[in-house]
Amino acid sequence: MLIKSGIFGKGGLSVCLSAALVVAFLPSPSFSQLALGRNKWVGNVIHTGYSIRSDFATYWDQVTPENDGKWGSVESSPGVYNWAPLDNDYNYAIRNGFPFKEHNLIWGSEQPSFMTDGSLDSAQEYQEIANWIDSCGHRYPLAAFCDVVNEPINTPPSYKNALGGNGSTGWDWVVNAFKLARRYWSPTTRLLINEYNVLGNSSLTNEYIAIIDTLKVRGLIDGIGIQGHYFEFKSPAGATQAYSYPISTLKSNLDKIASATGLPIYISEFAINEATDSIQLQNYQTYFPLFYTDPAVKGMTLWGYTYGQTWEQNAYLVRSDGTERPALQWLRTYLAKYLLMPAVIFPVDTTGTPRNPPVLWHSSIAASSYRLQLGTDDLFSTVVIDSTVSDTLLQLPVLNADTKYYWHVAALNASDTGGFSVPASFTTGASIATDVRKLEGMPAEFELRQNYPNPFNPTTVISYQLSAASDVTLSVFDILGREVATLVNGKQTAGYYDVTFDASNLPSGVYFYRLQAGSYNETMKLMLLK
Repeated sequence: MLIKSGIFGKGGLSVCLSAALVVAFLPSPSFSQLALGRNKWVGNVIHTGYSIRSDFATYWDQVTPENDGKWGSVESSPGVYNWAPLDNDYNYAIRNGFPFKEHNLIWGSEQPSFMTDGSLDSAQEYQEIANWIDSCGHRYPLAAFCDVVNEPINTPPSYKNALGGNGSTGWDWVVNAFKLARRYWSPTTRLLINEYNVLGNSSLTNEYIAIIDTLKVRGLIDGIGIQGHYFEFKSPAGATQAYSYPISTLKSNLDKIASATGLPIYISEFAINEATDSIQLQNYQTYFPLFYTDPAVKGMTLWGYTYGQTWEQNAYLVRSDGTERPALQWLRTYLAKYLLMPAVIFPVDTTGTPRNPPVLWHSSIAASSYRLQLGTDDLFSTVVIDSTVSDTLLQLPVLNADTKYYWHVAALNASDTGGFSVPASFTTGASIATDVRKLEGMPAEFELRQNYPNPFNPTTVISYQLSAASDVTLSVFDILGREVATLVNGKQTAGYYDVTFDASNLPSGVYFYRLQAGSYNETMKLMLLK
């Protein structure tokens, strides 16, 4: 979301002032979550009809209401709202400093009966939609995210013509729903779209990108939701019709969405529905890192975790007696190692690669050195190179021509060894590279990333990348748009940068940081909790 010149828009100032007052008096969170200290969260849903479990904050650091936020759950008849369950979920998230995502505003499978029984004409339907989006937006000004339209491809609403139908764009009803959300929701709430089955199907991937582009050119969308239910990847064990999409297909379509849109991606409904512990564990080990290590993915929300309180019967991670299934035990260990886990940059799925390519990866937060392995299969049963380096770039020796290689990298420090990154591959050509150091520190695009940790007290790290030398300004503003800190102001070369922001002298609250680099301008939100 871009915010220009400290102006928050009509009605935005009063909403943000209220938000600041609420945040200033929040208690400090327990900081016991599995993803504590990582630069992306691992959240979960609050199950409908149940009190919030005391162990929720032990595991998770982001909140999505499973059903409490759906229109049909809130409004029984025109203007008659039951906000209590959704208020409970929202207030819990805010008290604990967790990002809250409203799920959802428009979805063809869940709306009040008066929207589908034929009692309203098209104009009346539009007014009811506007009233719902307006009322919900003003009630939850501190929501970090909102699923504006859920499953537009697979489950469009019967009343879409009230929002303009297909129209000239083919998706006018989606565009107009986002226009209403942009009008009535806080400017600090990131507006998302959400869909399933897009990664295993390239045609659906392309259709999803087309919808997102239609919204993006109008400045209406801030991020992308991709559901992660098990059935989107493969059939459960024992299914009569077995299927499994190749990991390479899922990864390729995920990367296509990221590169085509440039927007952050959130895995919104991740669940592995397997009754057998060992099979569930194996699939967690396969699919969770696929998403969590991807640089474009900024957070993951699991879809339930306790027995009897999951949408899919065998997706639970905590048994009825309170003990943890092996997948949850593994997830704890995996995330503990994640601080050390670097992300690969180049080469990834390239062909005709020079026979002596440089390999490049993102630095790891706590690393002092890195271990790189190069093999001829993705299980690394045959390792060609096993090398430890202090840099994040290594030029390989001359390899065989016309050969496919796999590589991954792990981070090391004096006390620990992180897990290896998800393997990347490349196929060599016939040429030999020269002057390969030109790749070092040369990102393909400008990008400002979410600070970590967030919320923080009193320091946090802001990361960004520059694809070309630029005059750079990195500033922090308070909720009124007043500049409270200038972190960078000067010329910088292309590369990757980490800047520490020390807010020791500032009160708790919501702040914004803005990166200006040439024509690039982006603003993001951070939260200080003391």
